[in-house]
Amino acid sequence: MRYVLLHAGAHLRDMVRVPMYWVPGLLFPMLFFLLFGLTSAGQLARQGLGSEYVVTPFLLFTTLNVTLISLSAGVAADRENPWEQRLRLLPIAVLTRFLGRLLYVLVFNVVSWLPLLVVAGLATDLKLPVVIWPLWLGVVVVGAIPFGLLGMALGYRLPAPAAAMVCNIVFLILAFCGGLLVPAEMLPGAVQAVAPYLPTHEYLHLVLSAIGRADQITTPPWMIGLLAAWTVLFALVARDGYRRDEGVRYG
Repeated sequence: MRYVLLHAGAHLRDMVRVPMYWVPGLLFPMLFFLLFGLTSAGQLARQGLGSEYVVTPFLLFTTLNVTLISLSAGVAADRENPWEQRLRLLPIAVLTRFLGRLLYVLVFNVVSWLPLLVVAGLATDLKLPVVIWPLWLGVVVVGAIPFGLLGMALGYRLPAPAAAMVCNIVFLILAFCGGLLVPAEMLPGAVQAVAPYLPTHEYLHLVLSAIGRADQITTPPWMIGLLAAWTVLFALVARDGYRRDEGVRYG
């Protein structure tokens, strides 16, 4: 665990030194919510519903964006860094390095939510009791793990310029088809048929179920197991990408 924390701390220090990376990460979620979410939150309030139905997809959208792009682009860039090659010579398990990267991104996610949550708390009708907030935000963090593994899988298989581009495409497809940008019931019929099987849809279902607000999503209860299956799949692909890259560099 000590090495996981050291690894995560090193990544956080690297990120803090580059404000052009973390400043947009703090501001964009809040701006998107002000532009696209605030009106919907007002409509829900007039219907007697809490604004968590609108705030939760924005939280997940922000988390996916930070997690996927940070890890795919970061891993791909690190592979071209001579320091990364030195790190590979250390007797540290691949799981330790994966957990260190995941931990740093998940911590940054929590920080990136603050402006969005402050605005949502002040400007909308969030009805969640204070004691539910840790559960709500905790499930958002835990549910992001499979997407972090997917980001690492892409980063270990693609060069840096391609990793960022491909990851953005994957991110937008998963967000749209999973119902994070518009409710799944409003998507085209063909997309609606696929949506319940996507990890983003199960992610949204998991978070809303944790706070007792999943009644607006029509998904069989057993479908939640698909998120675990996606997690295992992404972990195996990431591990295979790591070993493949190691074989290319060290024979």
